[in-house]
Amino acid sequence: MVNDHPTRGGIGRYTLELDYALRALDPPPVHVDLLLQNMPGPVNPRVWRSPDDARDGSTITVQPRPRWAKQTGFGSAYLLNSLLHFPRRVPSGYDLYHFSSQMMGAGVRHAAPAVVTVQDLIALRLGANHPGLSTWLRRRHFPFLRLAKGLIFASEYSRQDFLSTYDYPESRTSVVHHGVSPSIEPRDRGASRVALGIDLGRPVLLHVGSEERRKNVETLLDAIAMLVQERPDLLLLRVGGPSSRTRKRIARHGLERHVRYLPGLSEDQLVATYSAADIFVFPSYFEGFGLPVLEAMKAGCPVIAARATSVPEVTGDAAVLVEPMDAAALAGAIGALFDDPVRRAALAVAGMARAETFTWQRTARQTADAYRRALDAG
Repeated sequence: MVNDHPTRGGIGRYTLELDYALRALDPPPVHVDLLLQNMPGPVNPRVWRSPDDARDGSTITVQPRPRWAKQTGFGSAYLLNSLLHFPRRVPSGYDLYHFSSQMMGAGVRHAAPAVVTVQDLIALRLGANHPGLSTWLRRRHFPFLRLAKGLIFASEYSRQDFLSTYDYPESRTSVVHHGVSPSIEPRDRGASRVALGIDLGRPVLLHVGSEERRKNVETLLDAIAMLVQERPDLLLLRVGGPSSRTRKRIARHGLERHVRYLPGLSEDQLVATYSAADIFVFPSYFEGFGLPVLEAMKAGCPVIAARATSVPEVTGDAAVLVEPMDAAALAGAIGALFDDPVRRAALAVAGMARAETFTWQRTARQTADAYRRALDAG
């Protein structure tokens, strides 16, 4: 399995959990070696596997970024390396290669037979989500995906989006939803708030993720500006770092004391944050899957999300869905849910029940089936 994202992000988390779940199946359907390429910052293999976890003989190989390349982030140097340098460094001799993201599609030219997990088509659909050169480099990977023996899609939405654009046999595609970690579960709300230094009676919203344009955090801030007029103690917890766009929006609305950023949380701290919040809000207008929504549901936090792309596929009937760009509708949905504790409790129960069906064991079994079909394709 080949991956170039750290565990703190969705693709890295997917790789970590899938690698473990594949090897934990009884009997293991495949022998999995892990290749970590081009990742930001130093890579500690112990984050990916403990010594006891690697007794099955599987290996981890780390191929760091060249010294001339910027060692942090996912900018142009990272993208150039992923397109031109690292595909040639995938070792030969394996029966099958699995690339964890469409942003490694160029590797299919040099490592065959291969399957690729297509998380989303953001680079094709949202040209303004990243700077121009970044978008152009990301798009360069997509034509190579047609060389893969099989494509795994994180959602039915992403599969149909891809097939509507590229000529590729649908019979060689699979939809395999991500799972959710069993360590994510409801915790005591009071204790979680004490750990975060939040008053027990304060209304708290939570958003988890980056501040790429598609995440639509600015619309969320506009909604909060409406809500604080009647709820002056409202607090938004933002797990992730701030962007200059949102800093300006916060200043424009005077929301400095209503928004708290929590970057770099451990998984244990993240679970406590889900438990401390009254409502999880996710207004993203383009997702290939939407793992934070699933995590929030698993933790028993009621969800309000955008009615867009793959999100309804994840939430089913276990969330309140609104139009993504309508700040007034979002504010109305949040306010109504704050005022209805019975509805919040019902959504929490429904969300937990739905999240229980998204297991990494199921993801691993379905992925192993996709491997077999790819190998049978010849």
